[in-house]
Amino acid sequence: MPPESLPASEPIAADIPPETEPEALQEVAMVPPDIAVLLPETLSLTAFGQSLTLAAPQDGFLRDDTLWRLHAIYEPALAAQTLAAQGMALDIGAGFGGFALPFARAFPGWTVWCFEPEPVAFARLKRNIKTLGLDNVVAVNAAVGDGAAEPQTGAALRALAADPGNRQAMADLLALCPAQDYRRHLTLHGVIESGAPGDDQFEPCRFATLPAAALAALAPQLLKLTAPYAEAAILQGLAGAGLDHVLGEMWTQPPSHLVYGATPGLRQTWLPVAGVAPLKLRRSADLTGHRPGVDVVVAMYNAKAWIVDCIEAILANASDEVRVRVVDDGSTDGCGDLVAAGYGGHPRLTLHRKLNGGCASARNYGRLMSNASHIAFVDADYVPGPGLYGELLELARYTGAELVQGGFEMLLEDGAGGLRHAPSYETQDPAFQDLRRHSFGSGSCCLVPTALLMVGQPTIWRRIYRRDYLDNRKIWFPEHIRAFDDQIFQLLTLQPLHDVPHLDQVHYGYRQHPGQDIKQGDARAFYSLEMFRLILKRGLTEGWNNFPPVLRSYVNTVNWCWSGLRPDLKPVFAKAAAELWVYMQKALGPALFGDLPDSVFGITDFSHYTAQLHARLQDIGASYGWAWLDGIDLHAPMIKAARG
Repeated sequence: MPPESLPASEPIAADIPPETEPEALQEVAMVPPDIAVLLPETLSLTAFGQSLTLAAPQDGFLRDDTLWRLHAIYEPALAAQTLAAQGMALDIGAGFGGFALPFARAFPGWTVWCFEPEPVAFARLKRNIKTLGLDNVVAVNAAVGDGAAEPQTGAALRALAADPGNRQAMADLLALCPAQDYRRHLTLHGVIESGAPGDDQFEPCRFATLPAAALAALAPQLLKLTAPYAEAAILQGLAGAGLDHVLGEMWTQPPSHLVYGATPGLRQTWLPVAGVAPLKLRRSADLTGHRPGVDVVVAMYNAKAWIVDCIEAILANASDEVRVRVVDDGSTDGCGDLVAAGYGGHPRLTLHRKLNGGCASARNYGRLMSNASHIAFVDADYVPGPGLYGELLELARYTGAELVQGGFEMLLEDGAGGLRHAPSYETQDPAFQDLRRHSFGSGSCCLVPTALLMVGQPTIWRRIYRRDYLDNRKIWFPEHIRAFDDQIFQLLTLQPLHDVPHLDQVHYGYRQHPGQDIKQGDARAFYSLEMFRLILKRGLTEGWNNFPPVLRSYVNTVNWCWSGLRPDLKPVFAKAAAELWVYMQKALGPALFGDLPDSVFGITDFSHYTAQLHARLQDIGASYGWAWLDGIDLHAPMIKAARG
C-alpha cells in the first residue's frame, strides 16, 4: 500500500523527540491521541546489504507492507540491474524511508530525493535521516503529481540540490507547490491516493504537490514510485528524464509507451500492479537490438480480393509500434502490385516479394526480415479486429509472457459479399468463461491453461510472440508442409508453457470462404499426419513430459479431417491415421492412452487397422525408435501423386 499516513485530529508535537528539526515540528499533521502514542516505535530491517533501525509506525500492516516491498519488489528489481557508482534517485512516496535510507547507505555515491506529503511520515523520515547521519538524502514534504513545470520550480530544485540544508531554499520550493486533492483511508492509516474520495472509506485531504516534470531538473537516473493513481502523470512528466531504473508498485495501468517510447535512459522497469499478480509493467536491458514493438507478418498468395481489408484492419486503431510486413509469395493475381500502389511509402508497412514457396516459407521470410521484439502472423484473407495487436502488445509488456492472445470469431461470407460475425466455441465453453478475470485496459484479462488451448482449434493468428522465445526454442514453420503448419506451430509454442495471458475485449476474425485449403477435402489433409509425426519426434528428442494434450489434439484433428475428406480418400486416411497412432503407442507406452481408446476416433474401421498392426508388431517391444518409422500413406505428396 502507499506510504504511511494518519488522519488529522490533534497536535502531536509532544511526541516528537527534541532533536527533531524545527520545520518538521511545524509540518506535523494532527492525529488522534490513541494513535500518537505509537509514533516513537522502531523497525529493524535489512536491505541492500544494510541493517538499520528506523523510527516507524507501530501499525502492523504498515510495518509488514514496508518489509514486503523491500524484499518482493525493490531488492529483486535492482538485483537484476547494474547501478553506476554515482547517480540521482527519486523516491516518490518515501514514507518513513523504508526504501530510500537503506539504499542511500548501500550506495553512498547516489543522492536520494525523498518526496513524502504526509506530515507524520515526513517527521519520521527526517528523524531517521538525522539519526543515521545520511548527508546524501534530501527530504521534501510534498507529493508529486500532475501539473505544468514552471521554470522557477526547476530553478528552486537546482538551488536546493546545491545546498540541501538551506531552509530558505526549501521554503521557496514548497511555496511553488500548489495544494491538490487526495483521499485518505479512514482505517488503513497510510493509504493515501490521488483524487477526491470515491466512497465512504476515504476522507478528503490536500497536500502540496510538485509537478513531476519539474523533477527532470535534477537529472535523475532512478525512480522508485509509490503514488496510487498518479502513476501515469508522473511517468509522463518524467518522459524527458534519463531514467535508467524504474521500480515500485502501481494501482493503475499506464500505457507502456511511457516506458518503451522514445525517451532517454535505459528505462529498465519493474512496476507490479497492486493486487493483480500477473500484471507487471516491465522492461529489461535490450541485448538484441530489436525494435520495441510488434511486426505483423502477412503471408499473401493470390489474395487480391481480401488483402486490403486485412491491412486496413491491422493498421486501424494501432500505435506506431505496430507495423505490417506483407510477404508476397509469388502471387499471380496482381495483389503485390495492389499493395505497392496503395501503401508504397507507408511508414508502418513494408512489402516483401519472393518466389513461391508456400505459406510457411512466407511466414519464415517475414520473420527473418523483422527487427521487432514481438511478432505476429496473419493470413491475407483474415480480418484482425480493431486494436488487436496494439492491445496485445500492452498485455505482453505487462506480463512478460512468451505469447499472449485475444479472442477470435468466425466471419461468414454471405451471398452479397458481406460478412456475418459468429462467435467462437470459447464463448460457450465453461472452461474459458469460468477463468478468473482481472481488469486490463478497456476490458479484462485472464490466464488460460495451455492444456486447454492445445486440444482446441489452432488459433496462432490471434497471438503475438516474443521474438527471443521463438528464436531460443528454434520454433519455425516447416516449409515442406503446405497445410496444417499452423497446428505444429501452435503445439510447439504452447507445450513448454503453463498458461497464456488472454485479453477478452479484442478479437481476430477468421474469414470463412470456399477457397480455403482446409475446405478442399483433398490430399492436403494428410499433411496433418506428417505434422504430428514431426511433433512426436521433437517431443521425444527434447524430453517432453506432458504428451496427453498432444494425443488429444491428434484425436480431434484426425476426426475433423476425416469428416471433410473426399470419399475415395477416407479408407487410406483411416489406415494411415491408425498406423501413426500405433507408432505413438509403441513409442510412448500404454500408460498415456488409458483415457484414449480407439473408440475416440469416429473413423470407420479405425480399430480394425490398429488391431491388425498391433498383431504384426506384437513381438517387437516399445522404443522411441517407433517415432522414426515411416510409411507411404503418411506423406501428402505421395497421396496426391497417386490419387490426385
